Amino acid sequence: MNHSLEEIVHAEKQLQQAMVNNDVQALERLLHDDLVFIDAEGNVQGKRDDIESHASGAVVQTAVEFVEEPVMQFYGESAIVAVKAHVKVRLQGKPLEVFCRYLRVWLFQDERWQIISGAVRIIS
Repeated sequence: MNHSLEEIVHAEKQLQQAMVNNDVQALERLLHDDLVFIDAEGNVQGKRDDIESHASGAVVQTAVEFVEEPVMQFYGESAIVAVKAHVKVRLQGKPLEVFCRYLRVWLFQDERWQIISGAVRIIS
């Protein structure tokens, strides 16, 4: 199947909206069941960990704005995205505003794009 960069741009926008809207159902669709994600503290998180952090209110992202064009590469049924974002978030109720660099690996499976792996690093 041929895929386009527009599909990944659309998936990234869906993810951005899901994070800001704390939309757990959208996150359920966008995150692969076998997700391996490295958070800003270096901890390994899975899909259940990510969903629970949003569902419980431990992580509430109030704004995620991409501040530069993402770097995207396709490899068959997968795509790699690196993007810089300005993020406003409440972690355990404490507000935080930072710039982050995200790296995400998207996999096209079950007729949709899903994040199977990723990492985030606070850069300022």
